[in-house]
Amino acid sequence: MTIPLEEIGETVFIRSARLNLSNYDNDIRTFNILFALDGKRTVQTIADQDAFDPEELRNRIKTLYDQGLIEPVMDDGLSRGRAKKLLDAIILKRSRGVGAIAKAIKIKIALKGINPDRLTPDTPDDPVLLKKLLDLARSYGLKVIKKADQTKGKTKLILDSIITQRSGGDPTVAKVIRTKFMLKGINPDAYSLDTPDDPNLVQRLMDLAKKLGIKISTAKPHGVDKIEQML
Repeated sequence: MTIPLEEIGETVFIRSARLNLSNYDNDIRTFNILFALDGKRTVQTIADQDAFDPEELRNRIKTLYDQGLIEPVMDDGLSRGRAKKLLDAIILKRSRGVGAIAKAIKIKIALKGINPDRLTPDTPDDPVLLKKLLDLARSYGLKVIKKADQTKGKTKLILDSIITQRSGGDPTVAKVIRTKFMLKGINPDAYSLDTPDDPNLVQRLMDLAKKLGIKISTAKPHGVDKIEQML
């Protein structure tokens, strides 16, 4: 995938595994640019915050990308952190805040194939793992309150509407638009009518559609359970 120069400013990059920063010890300018690519900030944000010349930075970034030394960060569109939230609630309620008991519970959970230390607020929500934790919570007699307000498929509907209306049905233009979405960290191919919606992503897409004058279908997607709070 090639990246148009005008799109680079809005893209988030990370250093590739093949890159060896020590090779640029004598090239301070390039070293500083590579060091600044933290996988979180867009190129434009780096230019603003780290006082790089925007045009020079974009050109250097494009060269590094074409050489395979950096790569764009792709957003998988998954919600995150619910497994960690549920796990913490199980441990807290079962241990009643006693450290020794909490440690014993974590060991028991690890023996069930769930490593508590590997779950963080940034861990993507795996439906299989969430089900295991829900079953575990119920086996401990813990009540889980659910809120049936999460939807499925709305993300795909909005993406399809934007791509179709902006391209006018031209497959070449549609491909360009899909590529632009990918450079923004949104892979249209990763979404289906069964994909749970991330409210933040839905709002971003709705704001984009409004800005572009795109009319979005009011069809209601599927409702699914969403963990809201653990008791």
